[in-house]
Amino acid sequence: MLSTRQKFYLLIGLISGTFFFTVCLGPVFTLFLLKLGVREKLIGFLSILPSIVGVFSLWMVRYISTNPVRSFIISAWILFAIEVCFLPVFILANVLPANIVIIIFCSLLFLFYFPTQGYVYAWFPVIESVIPYNERGHFLGTLRISLTLAGYGLLQISSRILGTEPEFMQFFYVVLMIVVISIFFPFFLSYTGIPKIEKESSTRLGLLIEFRELLKNKDHNTYFKFLAIWTFITGISGPFLIPFYKTELGMSTSFCVTLVSANTLGYGFSVFGWGKLVDRYGSRFILFVSCMLAVLHMFFLAHIHLFQFNVMKNLLLFASFLGGVVFAGQLMGDTTRRMALSPEDNKSSYFAFMLVFGAQLPAVIASPLAGFLIQRNRNFHLGIYGIYQIFMILTGLLYCLLMYQILQMKPLKERSVMDLLKDSITESLMKVRDIITSPP
Repeated sequence: MLSTRQKFYLLIGLISGTFFFTVCLGPVFTLFLLKLGVREKLIGFLSILPSIVGVFSLWMVRYISTNPVRSFIISAWILFAIEVCFLPVFILANVLPANIVIIIFCSLLFLFYFPTQGYVYAWFPVIESVIPYNERGHFLGTLRISLTLAGYGLLQISSRILGTEPEFMQFFYVVLMIVVISIFFPFFLSYTGIPKIEKESSTRLGLLIEFRELLKNKDHNTYFKFLAIWTFITGISGPFLIPFYKTELGMSTSFCVTLVSANTLGYGFSVFGWGKLVDRYGSRFILFVSCMLAVLHMFFLAHIHLFQFNVMKNLLLFASFLGGVVFAGQLMGDTTRRMALSPEDNKSSYFAFMLVFGAQLPAVIASPLAGFLIQRNRNFHLGIYGIYQIFMILTGLLYCLLMYQILQMKPLKERSVMDLLKDSITESLMKVRDIITSPP
């Protein structure tokens, strides 16, 4: 285990390692591509690059399981090196034709996701080995709150640097700021002194055979179906929210970044509350309730264009914050259930299979298909609904299907979802009654 100082170094390294993902891979790169003239079809394809890399990187599982700590640190250094390589792209955008810049950018992005996959594979066994069970809640809670506050601050600074309609050099300054901060990522992970993890010893089968054996377990099979459907749903909506804000609703670049920061706040400020609800009601209940909220979120976004521009901007801030709350609930329920279902043997393979086949492969189909259909039918309207609004309504309906799949999950020391939902509503109504009937 690590000392208090070592845990602090690890925390700093983990926090600084997420900034490039939070700021650059999210809003900044999408807005940069929109400025280059990229449309939804290519954005949909680029959003599945991590999934494509994941499908072709299962060979890493065996290699990383022999020494996760080494892979953890080496991946961090490689990621930082590639982040530095992105900087010249924004300078070249002023000189080279847009097509060449896009090719260079996409190539770097493709390379970036290979060490990212290795880092993700190593993350779980490393954290599990160095943070005791009774300290993980505090450590991960501190990590998530720190990520939220720091990420929100950097997004606000980025919004000010970019302004309303930024030039390419303004994108360069934002990425330069993130890269300078990101040096703490590999440095502190290396300086922490994480002890080596003993090699995992278990029966080894072929990867696909091992995956089929895993799905013979009914609980794993049901959870895998949920994860695949959820990934498909997020794949047809998530990558296109910023293009929706920018091209459909006419929001400025800086306000698009502000909306992402509101989403980050919604996630960070609700994750502890969702965690307490998971402890009290269980993962199925949290997944069910968060998906109910997701339906409301999607239908709300599908009708937000009906409001006046100034009112719409305020409603978008609320919708983005709500989206963060919804995602926090879904992620908290998914993470706790995935860990609860992990087998005693071949844990590394289990988490890798669920990541690649459940959380990445469905996006390979969903995002490019959605991007192609949105771009091809950009001018299509059905009454008050354009193509973006139709996709959001479709997403809301698919969440209803996901809620049915959640009801098929076996309780893990939980009561039925409907009983828990009735008790929760009854408890809330009782509190309201007590407030009304209590003397002043």
